[in-house]
Amino acid sequence: MMWGYYNWGMGVWMLVWWAILIGIIVLAVYGLVSLFNRRDGQSPMRPDPLGIIKERYARGEITAEEYHRMRDELKEK
Repeated sequence: MMWGYYNWGMGVWMLVWWAILIGIIVLAVYGLVSLFNRRDGQSPMRPDPLGIIKERYARGEITAEEYHRMRDELKEK
């Protein structure tokens, strides 16, 4: 009777250790992928300001005059 209890407990611990190991592997892969996605020292999540105004102009959210003014302001910086 006690033998079955110990086996069940060992199985739970084995599952916990496997879950921890898989979690470490997933985090390592995520870290490597995010490291290789960086370009020009910028974070991959940082949007490109010029790209944003190009998209807004293409969607018709801003006029040509606004686009050119914003583009020139960005190039001055």
